[in-house]
Amino acid sequence: MKKIIFSLFVVFTTLFSLTFEEVKDIEKKYGDNDALPLYKKLAEQNDVEAMFELARIYLEGKVVKRNYYSAKQLLESASERNHDKSTYYLGKLYLLKKAPYYDPVKAYNTFVIAANNDYAPAQNMIGQFLVNGIAVDKDYILAVKLFEKASKQGYIEAQCNLAFMYASGKGVFPNFGRAHQFAKKGKEEGNKRCIKVWNDYNLEKYPEDKGWKFNFYTQP
Repeated sequence: MKKIIFSLFVVFTTLFSLTFEEVKDIEKKYGDNDALPLYKKLAEQNDVEAMFELARIYLEGKVVKRNYYSAKQLLESASERNHDKSTYYLGKLYLLKKAPYYDPVKAYNTFVIAANNDYAPAQNMIGQFLVNGIAVDKDYILAVKLFEKASKQGYIEAQCNLAFMYASGKGVFPNFGRAHQFAKKGKEEGNKRCIKVWNDYNLEKYPEDKGWKFNFYTQP
């Protein structure tokens, strides 16, 4: 009975548009399958949030067959409309080896677009490229700067990466106390990256930052 009522509701909404927020509520209540036609309708109206959600559904392949091509088209359309999250996920799609679009250089260049818009996940990702020398030469100093930018926006993964940089002395002077400060919150929240850095460098032993603090970003 509930399914019949919802189906009638979907028909009704083809005549009267819903907002993205209303469709998101439907997704939470009924799931992706019921939200799918509503997201499609919004995407046709160039709603970038709906484009992103549709792309996510196509990438996950749970309620529809996985479709990398459709996901890519949607992410590109939303990215062209300055939706940074879509730009970031487009970059991630270029890093997916099982997808037909694997291209680390394209991924890097795509992340740069979002990072230049101050999108923290993209800044963090470029930092990782620079640390590991993926698609670009290694540059620890620039990586630290990017991790700092993302960390200042509260991005936990970047704080974990900063902890690693201070613990390992890459791009900065080694400082276990400062590494402790950056890893602590993520470790307490169960972030795997922070936990690994915390354990690998035994940061529990270094609660105090004894390094030079003037004009430095020393804690999240």
